[in-house]
Amino acid sequence: MKTWKVLGYLGLIPFIVCLYLTSEAVFLGVSTKQAFVAYSAVILSFIAGTIWRRGVSTHHDKRNIISNIFSLIAFACLLAAQKVALIILALSFMLLFVYENSIGKQDKLPTDYMNMRFWLTQIVVLLHITAFLQWYG
Repeated sequence: MKTWKVLGYLGLIPFIVCLYLTSEAVFLGVSTKQAFVAYSAVILSFIAGTIWRRGVSTHHDKRNIISNIFSLIAFACLLAAQKVALIILALSFMLLFVYENSIGKQDKLPTDYMNMRFWLTQIVVLLHITAFLQWYG
């Protein structure tokens, strides 16, 4: 299996661990709910940054702006109420995938990469829904 694929799926572990540990309000002095939201914001910003990087060589200003908007949304979620942050982050992951899929066709991104991104996005959104229901349902 390719390294990028292994790293992609390993990136789910902090989401799962934080969600599992939310039965404990605090773990090792850290709010597990806040850790989930913070990790989610970091990952959203990271994925958005990969779009910006692809756009540098081809001067795609629109990609750079969209990438920065997603990073600013991720930052805002760190300051928002966790309930709101979960919703915004889940929606942002979906929208970012839709956007990346549209530019992926232009950039001829490998099908196996886009398949992985599809499944990772689905799982991450499902984990956000699970967190929302577990914490506020």
